[in-house]
Order: sequence, then C-alpha cells, then structure tokens
Amino acid sequence: MVTINLLPVKAELRLNAIIQHVIVFAVCVGVIVVGLGILQGTMKREKTSIESDIQSTQVQIAELKVKAEEIEKVKKRRVELEKKLQVINDLSIQKTGPVEVLDELSMLIPEKAWISSYTNTGEKVVLDGTAVDNTIIAEFMKRLQGSKHYTDVELVLSEQEGLNHKFVIQCKIQKIQN
Repeated sequence: MVTINLLPVKAELRLNAIIQHVIVFAVCVGVIVVGLGILQGTMKREKTSIESDIQSTQVQIAELKVKAEEIEKVKKRRVELEKKLQVINDLSIQKTGPVEVLDELSMLIPEKAWISSYTNTGEKVVLDGTAVDNTIIAEFMKRLQGSKHYTDVELVLSEQEGLNHKFVIQCKIQKIQN
C-alpha cells in the first residue's frame, strides 16, 4: 500500500490561513487608524472654526456694549432735555399766567361791583368785594364760572353792609397749557 503524507499540506494551509488573518487584521487596523485620523482632522477644523466664531462674537459683543452705552447716554441726555423743556414751559406759563388771570378777572367784574381783596394761595383764590346788590354778585359768579381760568366758583359770604352787599367768593385757578 502506498502512503501519502498530507501533513505538509495542512501546515501550509494553516500558514496561509494565519497570513490571511494577519493581513485582514492589519487592513482593519489601518482602516481604523485612517478613520480616526480623518475624524481627528475634522474635529480640529470644527474646533478652530468654532473658536474663530466665538472670537468674532466676542468682538461683536464688545462693539454692541459700546453702542448700548452710547444709547443709554443719549437716553439720559434726552430725559434731561425733556425735563429742562418742561421747566421752561412751566416757567413760561407761570410768567404769563398771573397776568392773564388778573386781566381776565378785570374783564369779568361787573360795572357795579368792586374787588377790595384778592388772595391767591396756590390754586385757590379768595375774592373779597362789594356789589350794589345780589344780582350783580350772581352775575359776577356766572362770569367767573364761564371763564377759562377760574373753576369751582363758590359764594362763601354775602351780607348787606349799608347800601351795598359785601361778598366773599372762593374759586380755583385752572392752569392753561400753551
């Protein structure tokens, strides 16, 4: 009988299988290393891009803070100017106000009535005077109620004093805006 030795073929097949496994393992490791390298490069580019975005955003924030401070200064200046304008308007009204009020009062007094005392305490005015009769006092009160400067007209006192009637009228002065 003839015997065939198959052992070297098995050893050769095993050697080929080991070589194939080593080659596959090396290719896999190579692919993993290349993939990790590409991934790391991509991450570095993204990181530098994000860092540059952060820096440009910080620059914009600094610029906007400066502009916001300027806007706040302008707002404060505007409020100050509005206050000054209001003071000027108030002074203007107060300057011409008493003259207009007294001028109107002189026009409203009936012919047969006289004012002996004019007392002004802020908005409140007290008029002491004398009239020929009560109808003249009533006419004077109606004129005061219809005026643009006097409101809340009240007759505090009306009494006869000799031939004439003494009266005390209390009213408020209404501020007129220009």
